[in-house]
Amino acid sequence: MDASDLIRFAQRDWSALAELKADYWVSLKAREGAGEGLLIADELRRHALRWHPDWPSEEDRREDLETHIRVSAALRSVR
Repeated sequence: MDASDLIRFAQRDWSALAELKADYWVSLKAREGAGEGLLIADELRRHALRWHPDWPSEEDRREDLETHIRVSAALRSVR
């Protein structure tokens, strides 16, 4: 890898890639249902555990719970 590779990577059309990714997930759900997304999420979780067996830490779990509580409260406040 050299500088030109890094420049080409940085100059990618990131918004087009994001759109393609969003389209993929929508079509996957339409084809396979929500269950397939859950299977993929579980594979990602397993992969993370291979790299970081102690993940999530108690602090990670606490922060995650605090976020869920905050989002839940925000959603409840919207009519």
